[in-house]
Amino acid sequence: MGKVFVEYQLENGMVPYSGSELCYCLTQYAKDYIKSNRPVTLGIDKKIRDAVLVDAINYLGIAGYYDYALYTNDLYEERCNIYEKDVEAQCLLTVSVNHFSYYMFNEGIVESVLRNNHMNDCTEAFDANDGALVLLDFINYIAERNEYDRKFTIKDLYQKFKMQEHNIELKQLRRFLELTGEYNEKLASGNSIDTIYKNMARKHNLKCITEDGTYLYDDYMSSRLGHSEMYYGKVATIEREIYAMAYAYGKLNTNQESSIPIIDKKILEMKNR
Repeated sequence: MGKVFVEYQLENGMVPYSGSELCYCLTQYAKDYIKSNRPVTLGIDKKIRDAVLVDAINYLGIAGYYDYALYTNDLYEERCNIYEKDVEAQCLLTVSVNHFSYYMFNEGIVESVLRNNHMNDCTEAFDANDGALVLLDFINYIAERNEYDRKFTIKDLYQKFKMQEHNIELKQLRRFLELTGEYNEKLASGNSIDTIYKNMARKHNLKCITEDGTYLYDDYMSSRLGHSEMYYGKVATIEREIYAMAYAYGKLNTNQESSIPIIDKKILEMKNR
């Protein structure tokens, strides 16, 4: 009889490992998982299996504000990594269940894999059920390797996703109201919307938002990262601030457009909801 799995209790919502450490550890598990030739996934194209594993691990990294940049080829090579560190099994399994369930039901496995196909060998849509099966089996593989008697199901992951979705919505609403109040105070104190927006952009190293909605880093961050386009998690953070800023401005200036296109766009969007 195996060990009873009890979810790791996060301290202040944080785990004691960095995104890079978690991703590196999961990569080692993924390499062993591939070598094990699990019967559950034998009928699934290896390109799909590998793409899902890589995409899910990269998603976890991005959620932790770390661009891990794992490619499918890396699963078959020894990758030198300065972040090698053993991650406690209870913590690793808890993080995997939380992040992979949200990735599965919120991001959409097929859509995410194809969006990031420069990092995998998938060029065509595949059965979403195959992707879900790979991810579910990988989670159960981690549990088995660490001698836990818990066997997760798709229903378990969906319930975990719905719980997270509810908590995230409450947290986002609370944060939106806080931000709206902050921007409302700044506007009421005589600060211009231009100054407020520029300060926000500077804080997040935002250079501009293109007409097609692409968020670009400023020149300093672009040179450091080697790319100019912001990743999804960073964009989502900035968008929350822009929505709050637009809401506060729209309330105080009912019929007056700002000089910032994205602010006016968000005001119109909220009016039409």
